Amino acid sequence: MNESNDPRFPEAKYIDPGLPEYAGNPLISALPAIMDLGTCKKQLRSLPSFNENEINLPPHIRVHAINRLATSFFQPLSVHITLESKISLMIRQGYLGRNPKTASLVKHLNNGYERIVKKDLQAYIHEDVDSTATSFSLIGVSGCGKTTALNRLLSTYPRVIYHPDYHLIQIPWIKIDCPHAGSLGELCRSFFHALDRRLGTNYAKKYGGKRKSIDELIAEMAQLANVHSIGVLVIDEIQHLNVAKGGGADMMLNFFVTFVNTIGVPVILVGTPKARSIFEGEFRQARRSVGQGSLMWDRMQPDNSWNRFVEELWKYQWLKDKKGLTHELKGVIYDLTQGIVDILIKLMCLAQARALVIRKETITVGLLKKVYEDEFKPVHKMLKALRHGDADRIVEYSDLRMPAIESKLIESCVAIEGQAPITLKPTPEINSDQPEKVKSIVSLLQDMGVEADIAIPLVTQEVNKNPALSPMLVIHQLTGLLTGEDQADTPLLKKTSKKQRIEAWVDLEPNDLRLAYANREQTAIYDTLKEQGTICDIGRLLMAT
Repeated sequence: MNESNDPRFPEAKYIDPGLPEYAGNPLISALPAIMDLGTCKKQLRSLPSFNENEINLPPHIRVHAINRLATSFFQPLSVHITLESKISLMIRQGYLGRNPKTASLVKHLNNGYERIVKKDLQAYIHEDVDSTATSFSLIGVSGCGKTTALNRLLSTYPRVIYHPDYHLIQIPWIKIDCPHAGSLGELCRSFFHALDRRLGTNYAKKYGGKRKSIDELIAEMAQLANVHSIGVLVIDEIQHLNVAKGGGADMMLNFFVTFVNTIGVPVILVGTPKARSIFEGEFRQARRSVGQGSLMWDRMQPDNSWNRFVEELWKYQWLKDKKGLTHELKGVIYDLTQGIVDILIKLMCLAQARALVIRKETITVGLLKKVYEDEFKPVHKMLKALRHGDADRIVEYSDLRMPAIESKLIESCVAIEGQAPITLKPTPEINSDQPEKVKSIVSLLQDMGVEADIAIPLVTQEVNKNPALSPMLVIHQLTGLLTGEDQADTPLLKKTSKKQRIEAWVDLEPNDLRLAYANREQTAIYDTLKEQGTICDIGRLLMAT
């Protein structure tokens, strides 16, 4: 692997990190600047593209636009700012004890090698190795936005940084999902696979052998975490970790404490309240000694933040009869969703799609309740437990979740006018198999401000329906559709018969050739023009020369 020339590994660009203890560490200086509140909100905020003219599009096309809500709507809340501060601090603090400019990183690597050789997680060469790493757990019911928020926050950091002076490939963060009913061994193998996807290596094959003990796997995993200077390891879906398969609570405790205290790599554990057994007891005592505690990621409460969130979301409707957001509607929306952001956004998407299907283009209390009853059955038990504040039931059903809504939106496409839909994609692209005509028209429409998720299906449909139309006429038809104009009443070219045009020529000026053509009767136009002297006699001309 030619690391310095690999485009996947951008070279480090060092900045002043703002604090003297950070300035002497290239692993910290290569990170983005520490964000202030305004920058953090700007980085996290994401709103879907919305054009009022899209309301004039056919219903089955508007369903594609509605899908933008599920993929592009993100409003930063106070809990997101708190989480960003925690991650920012723990990454930088964790690097203080692993500085490639000093002996600290080398000592960690030497100790890691000793653990691999001795097959003992407690083995070491250098005793004077300090860990500055911390950990914390993030707990909340499914759908409340934990994973989405983490992904957005982590994406503000580079995935890989190459330091040529130190021959080091730094990974500021890596995130793995705990396998269902997984053991610690399976968790380690997930880590190797994640590194392989990030770096193009073959660590899973090299270190993830089935015959290796858990201690061996953890030692290899820990060493790679320091070889690549991982800033933070995020383990999601921790409730799936099987205590029995993991070797018992003591083995699990040893795993997490070793990673943070001994190896020096910060860890974030993410899960639902079902992970309570993992986070309680001895785990809780361990976190107190090495971590920042827990961040309980609760659902939104029906307060001012909730009202602002719903009011912003309400603006994005592709319906012709958009009603105001009443107090009654707000109350019903909260009751149905219980403040769970994922449920709220999916309810808004599916309610709009249902309104298009039944051809009553407005969102009402009755429509919201009907969509909830029909489409949200997988999470009814969890939402009922939340309504009644039943703590035991909340734990039992806390990892129930709504499936992706794309299939539901596709069903809406089929129901609208009985036509087959084009498969929904979050960010449609023109593929190489599409005709050049389609590509060029889509490109022109995008230049005019039409989003790709609207332009591609519209152009494809129009070209398939009228393949003989020129690109100019296709654009004319579609822009008329977007603006709500009836193209039958505003044709681009007025059609007139040839006979009508010729009859109009009899009133032209005497020297206009079209007048001669109109008056020629049955004579060939050549003979008529020759008789008038407009065309010279070529024979006479040749004789004269």
